[in-house]
Amino acid sequence: MSSTVILVTGGSGFLGQHVIKHLQLHSSNLKEIRVLDLVPFRKKLQYKESFPVRSFIGSITNKNLVLEACKGADAVLHIASLVDSTLFPNEKALQEVNVKGTEVVLEACKANSVPILIYCSSISIYVGHDEVKKGTETTVPIPHKFMFEKYAKTKLKAQNMVLGANGDILKNGKELKTCAILPLAMYGELDINLVYQYVVHVKGTLIPRIPKLGKMEAEIQVSYVGNVAMMFVKALDVMRKGVDIGGEYFYAADDTPLQTLPSLLQPYLDGTGHSFSSWYIPLWLVLILVIIVQIVMGLIRPWKKVNTYFNIEGIRFLNKTFHVTYEKANRILGYKPIYNLESSINNSNFYYNSVLNK
Repeated sequence: MSSTVILVTGGSGFLGQHVIKHLQLHSSNLKEIRVLDLVPFRKKLQYKESFPVRSFIGSITNKNLVLEACKGADAVLHIASLVDSTLFPNEKALQEVNVKGTEVVLEACKANSVPILIYCSSISIYVGHDEVKKGTETTVPIPHKFMFEKYAKTKLKAQNMVLGANGDILKNGKELKTCAILPLAMYGELDINLVYQYVVHVKGTLIPRIPKLGKMEAEIQVSYVGNVAMMFVKALDVMRKGVDIGGEYFYAADDTPLQTLPSLLQPYLDGTGHSFSSWYIPLWLVLILVIIVQIVMGLIRPWKKVNTYFNIEGIRFLNKTFHVTYEKANRILGYKPIYNLESSINNSNFYYNSVLNK
């Protein structure tokens, strides 16, 4: 296998940092890893560097920058994305980054004859208001109404764009091969979302018993970020070997047990003296409170751009059972989680404890 140049968009972010780490640890014959992100790449995880990293600073919507970053590249892992699940999502920014940005990356691959494009999509494009148990890529349909409507629409449009481009002819006359990886909600080092948000909010409260928002009996599925990153590496390896997985997509799940949100979060709250209460605020009352917050903030927003993660979609998501399998990735990519539950929690705990001690 000849030396390969890999471009990772969004390589400075949560998942991107782990993808860089696992490329360094588990890939071979790489000439260079390139990172395109809004901020310079700075190694934030512990690992031995085997290949040089070159940083391109700017937005994926910058055509000239993306063209330059793609010159001489053999594969692009397109991870850069805007995630916005707030009460008032920025629709214009979501469209600009997730759709237009992906279009720019796709066109740059064609212009520079980059033969491999692996897109980081999102499980949100399959999350609606119906329960899903042990779902697979062939059994879970796109819902009539998304749980996170504004965000999911842009991710679906971008995924369709990338997978639809599989087989397109590049400038050198060869074919473009594309696939998509769909992460679930993730936890682990550098997380700034689900677990992180709870840890930070708990840190600032004097209430030792955290009330549940609804019964919170739904089975929540999350994945350790290191395992998700490894699926990108496995997909890249398979495609570099010439195996045709073009046009396919894969759920990036692992063996983290299905559990309620309180059970998921408790290992990371143990050191804080906090825990979830046995009682809960009825879901209907929580939703009324959210609507009141939405009305009040809506009245304020013309003068001050206030926002919050406290919204109807988020509350419903945490009370909705949804889980899928990684059988397809195992069968086609040879993917198996490389981190078991113990190592995943230990790695994560070190990070979340550092957040609490700041």
